Amino acid sequence: MKKLELLAPGGDIESIKAAIVAGADAVYCGLNSFNARTRAENLSFDDLHGLLRIAHSHNCQLFLTLNIIVLEQELPALLKLLNQLVNTAIDGVIVQDLGLFYLLKHHYPTLDIHASTQVTTHNTAQLQFLGDLGASRANLSRELSLNEIKQMSDKAHAINMMTEVFVHGSNCIGFSGLCYFSSAHGGNSGNRGRCSQPCRDQYQTTDAGAQYPLNLKDNSAFADLDALYAAGADSLKVEGRIKKSHYVFRVIETWRKQISRLEQNLTTSLDKTPLYTVFNRDFSNGYLQGAIGKSMYIDNPRDNAVQHFSHIASLKPLANESITVAKALYDEKTQIITTVGDKIAKLNLEKPVISLFIAGDANQLLTIKVLVNEHQYHQLTPAQNREFSVSSASCLTESDKYGLTHEELAKRFQSFSNAEYQLGHICFENLGQDLFVPFKDLTEMKRQIVMGLNQGRQAVEPVTLQHIRSQLMLIDARTAEASNQLNAKPLEQDNQSTALSVLIASRRDLALYKQLKQQCLEQASSSEITAYYLVPDAITAEQDKLAWLFAEEPDLIPWFGAVIMENDLAAAKTLLKQIKPKRIVTNNSGVGVIANELSIAWIAGPYLNISNSISLYCLQQQGCSGAFLSNELNKNQLKSIKAPHNFSLHYSVYHPIMLMSSRQCLFIQSSGCDKSVMDDECLTVCKKSTSITNVKGVDFVIDKKRREHNALYGNQHFYNPAILTELSGKFDSVLFDLRSIDTVSRWKTSALAALIQVNEQLNGDLASDLAELITDTTHAQYLKGL
Repeated sequence: MKKLELLAPGGDIESIKAAIVAGADAVYCGLNSFNARTRAENLSFDDLHGLLRIAHSHNCQLFLTLNIIVLEQELPALLKLLNQLVNTAIDGVIVQDLGLFYLLKHHYPTLDIHASTQVTTHNTAQLQFLGDLGASRANLSRELSLNEIKQMSDKAHAINMMTEVFVHGSNCIGFSGLCYFSSAHGGNSGNRGRCSQPCRDQYQTTDAGAQYPLNLKDNSAFADLDALYAAGADSLKVEGRIKKSHYVFRVIETWRKQISRLEQNLTTSLDKTPLYTVFNRDFSNGYLQGAIGKSMYIDNPRDNAVQHFSHIASLKPLANESITVAKALYDEKTQIITTVGDKIAKLNLEKPVISLFIAGDANQLLTIKVLVNEHQYHQLTPAQNREFSVSSASCLTESDKYGLTHEELAKRFQSFSNAEYQLGHICFENLGQDLFVPFKDLTEMKRQIVMGLNQGRQAVEPVTLQHIRSQLMLIDARTAEASNQLNAKPLEQDNQSTALSVLIASRRDLALYKQLKQQCLEQASSSEITAYYLVPDAITAEQDKLAWLFAEEPDLIPWFGAVIMENDLAAAKTLLKQIKPKRIVTNNSGVGVIANELSIAWIAGPYLNISNSISLYCLQQQGCSGAFLSNELNKNQLKSIKAPHNFSLHYSVYHPIMLMSSRQCLFIQSSGCDKSVMDDECLTVCKKSTSITNVKGVDFVIDKKRREHNALYGNQHFYNPAILTELSGKFDSVLFDLRSIDTVSRWKTSALAALIQVNEQLNGDLASDLAELITDTTHAQYLKGL
C-alpha cells in the first residue's frame, strides 16, 4: 500500500527531537527569520545542521519553513540564507512568496519546493499554477471536505505533485493567506509570521450569548484516517509549532500508532483519549465531513482537557473533584515530559569532529585520510566513524624554497570548522620534509573532501542579487523588444499618468459608474475610467446572469475573488468562454491559469499579496500582465518595487478592509442563526450583516452577501490618497472599491462628486485636498508597513 507521511511540527529543538523519537516521517521547522511562526523559538543555522543529522539517522526528513511574503530590501538577506541552505542536506523548503518560488526554481533547483498553506490552495487549477512554479507538493486549505481532497489529490498526482492535509491542531476560522485581522488591528501581519490571533480574543457578549464568537475547536481527523487514505492524501500534517515537546510527542506517537494500524490492515481506532490529555480546544472534523456549523465552535480558547475528562467521568462541578481531574492530567503531563526527556537525552547537536592524516614523500602522491567521528544520534545503534581518503593528481617533489609547511596546511583546512563540522587533530607524522605539490592539487583535494563530507553532494556556488537582476534585465529586454516590434513603438513607463478604476458589485454601483464615465468624457483632459465588476464566489449559481450582464455591458472587466472552490472554477471557465473579455482581474491563481488557456490577459489582484519585484517577474512568466501591490506595504516598501516591461502596476486607494474570508458561518456565534449546519443555500441565498465588539470597545463588521462567503471587516474603510502624490506616476491605475460594506466611513459629499474630483487631480487639473473627501477612514497599514 502507498506510504502515508506523518509530518510533525517543530517550533524548538526539544519539540523536533520529540517528533523524531515519536515516529514522525518528517518535521517542519523554521529559522529565526523568513518563517511564519515568529512566536516559536525557532532555530539557528548551527542548530539546523545538528538536527538534520539526528533526523536523517532516524529516517526522518526535515523541511524548512520560508513561508512569508518577502520585501524588496530583504532580498540580499534571503539570498544569503539560500546560498547557505542549498549546501545542506535539507529535504524541502515551504514557500508562500511568488518571488521565492521563482528564485528556487531558476537558481536553486536542488532545493525541493513545497507550497505553504498560506497560498490558500483549494482548486485544481491552483495546483497547476504551483506545479508550473516548481512545487513538488501543496498543503491544501484546511476548509476542504474529503470529496474535495480526493479531487485535489487526483489532480496533483496527475501532474506529479503530492498533497498535504492538516489532520490535527488549531483550526483557523479564516482562509490561511487571506487573513489580515492581526495586521490591520495590531500591526502584526500573519503574512509575516506575526499573527497575534485576535480571533481567539474575548468580545463583548454577543446576541447569541458568546464571548469568543470567532473561536473554533481544534481540528482532528483521527477517526478519518481510512477516508483520507482513500482520498489520496500523501502527507498528514500536524499543526503546532508553538506547542511544547510533550504535546508534540503525545500527538505524533498517537498518530503513529493509528497509521500503523492502517498499514497492518487492522481496524483503526476511534479512541482520542490520548489526544485529550494534552492541550486542546475540544475537537471537530466538520470541514472534512462537510458539516460546517455550530458544532465546530467552542466558547473558550483555553485548554479543554480538564473539562473534557470531567465530563467523561460524569463528575459534579465541585472544586475538589475538579482538582482531582486536574491533578491526574498534571501527573499525566509530567509523565510524558519525563518520557520525552529520557528518549531524547542522547540526541545531542554536537558537531562531528574531523581528523586529517596527511601523508606522503618525494615521488609519491600526497594523501589525506579523513576520519569523521560521528556522535551517537540514534539510540538503537552505536556511533560509527566514517573515513575516506583523497590523493593529489601530481607526485610530491623535493623543494627547499616552497615546501609544504604544517602551518600552511593547517590554515588551508581550517575552514572545515564551520556550522556543520569541527576540525580536530591534523596529523603530519607521515609527511616528509621540504616537499612541494601544486596548489591547484590542494584546492582539488579540498573540494573532494567537501564532497566526501557531504556524501557526494556537489557544493553549489553562491548566487548574487546582481546576477539575478542581470538575468531579469535580459528577460525584460527581450520582452521589450518583442513588445516594440508588436506595437511599433516603445511603451513608456516612466512618469506615466495614473488612471482611475472602480470596483462595483451591483446595479446601483453600475449606474454610478455610468454617470462618472459620462461626466469625465465631457472633460477633454480626462483619461478613461475602468470599471471592474465583482464576480461572486458562487459563480455556478450566478453564471447565466453574469453572462448576460457582461454581454450587455462590454466595458465591465470581470474581477474574481480569492476563494473559488472546484465546482465554481468550472463555472468560471465556462463564463470566460462565453463572454471572451479582453482582460480580467483575479485574486485566485487558478483563474489566471484558465485565462492563459483562453488567451485572456489577467491582472493579479491585491489578495495575491505581492511585495517584491521578483514576484512580478514570476507572475509575468505565468502569463500575467499586471498586478496590484499589497496594501500592507508602506511608501518606501512600495517605492522599491520595480515592474517588468509591459507589466502594469495597480494599487487600491479606497476599500473596506477585509480582515478574513471564511467558509464558516460567522453569524452562529454573533447574531445567531437558525441553522446548525451550513447547506448550499447558506452560500447562495443568505444575506446578512452584523457587528461584534471586542472588550476594548473596537467594532468589527460581519458581512455576508448573496453568492459570497462570510467575511469580517474593520469598522473603517482604508483610504490612502497620500500615495497619489508620494508615489506619483508609479501606478498605471488606482482603485476605489465601491462595494457596499457598512462601516463608519462616509463620503463627505456624494461618491460621484468625490470621484470626479479624484479623476481631475489624476489628470493634473486640480490640486485639492483629497483627504477631506471621506470621513472616518484609516491608512494605518500604509503608515506601519511590514
